[in-house]
Amino acid sequence: MSFFTTLEADVAALGKWFGGNPVGAQIEADFRSAVSELEKIAIADLENAVKVIGLAALTGLATGGTAGAIAAGIASAQTEFKSISADVTSKTLNTLVTTVVNQVSAQTTPAPISAP
Repeated sequence: MSFFTTLEADVAALGKWFGGNPVGAQIEADFRSAVSELEKIAIADLENAVKVIGLAALTGLATGGTAGAIAAGIASAQTEFKSISADVTSKTLNTLVTTVVNQVSAQTTPAPISAP
């Protein structure tokens, strides 16, 4: 079985799970709701907000780990969206900030040092 055949089978299985599982349906509904809210924000404002969230998350990550990064990101997101008069629900803020924190965290994880 080739890599692509396996990948296609995995994607199909995931799609089937999402379609027939209440948890999958809720995840998809939350995603669609978040996208709908964020689409109402000008792209430049949204890009700037993500940068602000990312910088706050880096600071929080350094001092309080993932929980600190999420808390700092949410606080900065609330301030940033309020400053551009964007109405974003807590659920969307949490989803956006968690996504940004996951990306920042993945990019700042140091590579293991090889023994000589």
